[in-house]
Amino acid sequence: MYLQGIGFVFGGVLFWLIYFDLKDRYQREPRRLLIIAFILGNLAAILALGFYTFAEKIGLPAFPSHNIYEIVLYCFLLVGPIEEGSKFLIARSLVFRWKHFDEPIDGMVYAACIAIGFASLENILYLPQLDWIQQLARVITSPLTHSLFAIVWGFGVSKAFFGERRRIGRILWQGGTLLLSMFLHGLYDFFLFAYRATYLASVVVLVLWIFLIVYARRLIRTQKSQIAHNNI
Repeated sequence: MYLQGIGFVFGGVLFWLIYFDLKDRYQREPRRLLIIAFILGNLAAILALGFYTFAEKIGLPAFPSHNIYEIVLYCFLLVGPIEEGSKFLIARSLVFRWKHFDEPIDGMVYAACIAIGFASLENILYLPQLDWIQQLARVITSPLTHSLFAIVWGFGVSKAFFGERRRIGRILWQGGTLLLSMFLHGLYDFFLFAYRATYLASVVVLVLWIFLIVYARRLIRTQKSQIAHNNI
């Protein structure tokens, strides 16, 4: 059962890496860098695990009870900040310094690869607790949800790097979208833990996915026009 779950994890990883790679149609990133970003996502998951362990040692809940206030604390002050903060820290300190980070859509692509790496290690840790149906469902949905939350700050970093000249503007784009992704991640988990409201959690994911599709298509059209103009 465990080996079967590992197979599910790697199948899900491959599917979502290909999906997000295909969003970058014109100046695709070197595949080796996407794989490195994925591996760094594993490192972000280990970093997040360390933060959770530290939070537990200082008395914060390791897992929420049925108390609504404890669930709010857990989701909005632990899950969102720790998980998105860990992914962002790895991306901002390492990946977004690469020379191949050179166009707006790259922020979304690299953020997604890091998030898929994060989700893959998280899924492996959860495997022993799940039956095969739950394993399959998790490896399909978890990389997507983690990627969509990460894409929020990936979008913000791209706007800061490629669309903003003022220093304060760059700080606000990065910090603001990071806080937004933390909030959305916390909101998603809050709906699941507090109300078992998978349909509400799904709405959060759907809205982010629509944003990804619309914004990626807009960037692709812009890039296509620029390439056509340069070839005239």
